[in-house]
Amino acid sequence: MSSEGRASRVRSESESFDVQSSGLDTYFAFRLAQGGYTAQTMKRVLIIDDEPEGALLVADLLKEHFEARICHSGRDGLKQAVRETPNLVILDIHMPEMDGYEVCRRLREQPSTRHIPIILLTHHASLEEKLRGFDVGADDYITKPFEGREVLARALARVRRFEQGQMGDTEVKVANLRLSPKACQVWVDNESLHLTQLEFELLRYFLEHPNEVVGRSKLLGDLWPDSVVTDRTVDTHIANLRKKIKGFKYPLTTIYGAGYILKVE
Repeated sequence: MSSEGRASRVRSESESFDVQSSGLDTYFAFRLAQGGYTAQTMKRVLIIDDEPEGALLVADLLKEHFEARICHSGRDGLKQAVRETPNLVILDIHMPEMDGYEVCRRLREQPSTRHIPIILLTHHASLEEKLRGFDVGADDYITKPFEGREVLARALARVRRFEQGQMGDTEVKVANLRLSPKACQVWVDNESLHLTQLEFELLRYFLEHPNEVVGRSKLLGDLWPDSVVTDRTVDTHIANLRKKIKGFKYPLTTIYGAGYILKVE
């Protein structure tokens, strides 16, 4: 079905509540009443988009796997994320008052939300725009107009990657650095670091592969298997991670032409 057809169907399904005025649209509650969800099996997704029709379209595309909450402003979205801690946030970049970059940055600053996977929505996915998004903590991008299968695939992949990272909960301690998979937290000299989910996964990966040169292609295959990510994206995440763990005893070193290595004595 085309995007126009899905949007038309969503409009007809949403006649029982006022999308424009509700602020926080409990779209899931409406769909549940229509028999569209099995609540026990649903993951929670928070969709933050100032365009009501676009937000409902995304919710409809995800309805088989996700319980959707919708907010139409960045400020409302931040409050909702802290209140409910969803499994995934899908966030439009171009919103008035507080844009998606700022919302993403603030989500990463909050202890209760910094671990949540974030996918950004944009009409113009230039390389510079993507790098800016990754720099403030985004995990993935979806470019409008989009295919329904792509939205669902990327959403499921982000949640799956996070859950796989949570499976092993043994705390890791190397020199003056401590990493807790269960808490999704990292400390250097007992000072808590604010890492994004991907930065956390990168650090954990290198701690699990000490003294091993890891190439970009290996990182892409192991950490981004379901996403279209470039070498430059990997470099950006590595650079951000280095800045945040600069107090760690063992540096993350570039081996030019080969990849990266965490040299641990």
